[in-house]
Amino acid sequence: MPLADVVVNSLTEVVGEAGVMTRPEDVIPYGFDGTAVLKQRPEAVVFPRTVEQVADCVALASTNAVPIVVRGSGIGLSGGSVPVSGGMVLCLTRMDAVLAVDARNLMLRAQAGVTTQRIDEAAAVHGLIYPPDPGSARISTIGGNVAENSGGLGGLKYGVTRNYVMALEVVLADGRIVHLGTPCVKDVADIR
Repeated sequence: MPLADVVVNSLTEVVGEAGVMTRPEDVIPYGFDGTAVLKQRPEAVVFPRTVEQVADCVALASTNAVPIVVRGSGIGLSGGSVPVSGGMVLCLTRMDAVLAVDARNLMLRAQAGVTTQRIDEAAAVHGLIYPPDPGSARISTIGGNVAENSGGLGGLKYGVTRNYVMALEVVLADGRIVHLGTPCVKDVADIR
């Protein structure tokens, strides 16, 4: 069932017209991940750029009882980013900034849509590595790594993603933003 115009209009107010897709031909690619048997076309795909926009979209979905699934590159093999009937996809790939690196304390702060390869490249500038090393590093996002606890060959020796997450900024189902874990790197070094 298509999302009500009022919901689509409200989402557009939050993220802008270029940040909302509803045409079937546009949303079909967001209806599956690497799990070939699981498919469901979303009613909308929304591309926020800030955590505040994510929170507003989640609150809007909650208020209107719209099922929501969060997605990065959508390459997982568990069906974790496949939407449910009547739902929307909140795609975080436009939240792709590495915000800071604190090499002294072995910490990096990034948005959820940053590719794993860019995380590793940002660490390499300081002589460091991102140890979990998933095989999909070129296209997987750090948010997806966290959600799926990704690992690869490096993970055999050094551990998987959960062993390296120190803090998270999380949007709860009602749209509230919470900070979990250790105080994170803040404005230590801008690496852009």
